[in-house]
Amino acid sequence: MYYIPIINPKKENYTMIKNFIIATTFMASAAVADTTVVNTGSDSGGFNAVMSMVADKLGTNVVQAGNPVIASSYFDGGNVVTMWSTEWPADDSLPQPAIDGDTIVALQVYETILCSREYTSLADLNGETIKVATWGESPSVNKFLSELGTEVNATFEVVPYEGSGGTTRGYLGGDADTIFTIQTRQPKVEADGTCFAFSADGGLNFAFIDLILAVNASEETVTNLRDAVTEMAETEAWQTSFEGTVTYVINDDNKADIVAKTNAAIELNKN
Repeated sequence: MYYIPIINPKKENYTMIKNFIIATTFMASAAVADTTVVNTGSDSGGFNAVMSMVADKLGTNVVQAGNPVIASSYFDGGNVVTMWSTEWPADDSLPQPAIDGDTIVALQVYETILCSREYTSLADLNGETIKVATWGESPSVNKFLSELGTEVNATFEVVPYEGSGGTTRGYLGGDADTIFTIQTRQPKVEADGTCFAFSADGGLNFAFIDLILAVNASEETVTNLRDAVTEMAETEAWQTSFEGTVTYVINDDNKADIVAKTNAAIELNKN
């Protein structure tokens, strides 16, 4: 089965943070205070939620770029903090910011779910052709659904959307009878359906890996952002908003391994 590699949360020296939160008591230094916060996703999805919390801590507003292409226009000057998905094409179709041990603030893993208003188990999918709402333009999602279809003897017809918010709205609007999305969307999705397969318990061998990424940022800025994430990792507001995620903050001990895992996920999304 095709899957995105997940860092072992039990590995020694990892700073594992369930439901990552930017520090509420974090006092921004001058280097961090002049950082531009850019949302590369939709204004209703998980990326916006993360970036909004970051912006609140920095005392600034979120630049709503809406997609990585527009977001990249802000990458040419000044400190920027943004979200970047390993699901996006790692080729010339998108501007490619530097992703390495000097720019990664944290790696965020989103557990996934498969839900439907027509089906209640993977066994129910046998022999079916299923319209599934999910992310568009994601080679890894397409590969995963193709292999899952082979495994359960079903055919998935992808109805693509931008972001988890758009995917959820499309499903609830009736554009598809099934949805493959992140676990944080489960409460909304179950307003009209049943979630029956989960990556968190091994039922789905796929999870999304996203990055909190610093662009053009000084070493001091990156360090302060990492410290902020680590300091307030147990904040209740984040735990409520992002149940079903695990975040690994980069540090000197885990840097090489996190970079290797990130690069492996990026490679899986190359056509």
